[in-house]
Amino acid sequence: MTGDSFIVPPLSWSKIESNVLRWRGVLGLQNEPYFPIMKVMEKVLANKLSAFELIIVEKKEMGSAEGYTDPSGKAIYLREDVYRRAWEGEHRDRFTAAHELGHWDMHTNLQLARVQPEQNIPIFKQSEPQANQFASELLMPASFFSAEDTPETVMQRHGVGYQAAVNRLSYLQRKGRLFPQKNKDLRISPQTSIFPAGQRASW
Repeated sequence: MTGDSFIVPPLSWSKIESNVLRWRGVLGLQNEPYFPIMKVMEKVLANKLSAFELIIVEKKEMGSAEGYTDPSGKAIYLREDVYRRAWEGEHRDRFTAAHELGHWDMHTNLQLARVQPEQNIPIFKQSEPQANQFASELLMPASFFSAEDTPETVMQRHGVGYQAAVNRLSYLQRKGRLFPQKNKDLRISPQTSIFPAGQRASW
């Protein structure tokens, strides 16, 4: 996908959240606050499962576009600098990668019509807001949040940027989903597992 938004089948934010939680469960990452987006995209989905081809494109070729998902679902393209920085853990680029994964998961093999400026299309029927919500849910699950959280704690815990952290806190506050934190020790898993218990990745 590009920066333009397209009209897509409606999805509620709660349905996107449920979908993302299934993703985390299948990957054995439901208790891990820091989602290893590039390991999942490249080593698991692209290399191990051949779910799609991850293609790295030179900056001069992609220009201002940071990522693109083939509407057929056959490939996800990341600009070379975005790809490199996402592997290095840069916040914005991790979100970009998760955003493109959202397009792949939700928006492949669809008849797409670009949203026109004069149209008043609800955000739950637009591809870009849906992909942003997917990325937010994937990188920052609500279960890790508490009323004591600040943008800084969210950034550190989930590896996201300041604006993404602010937006997520604001969303969860509006939904009444920020509660006092009872036990900090239960909120962070000591290990990152990409597969369910008993299985190991052969990276």
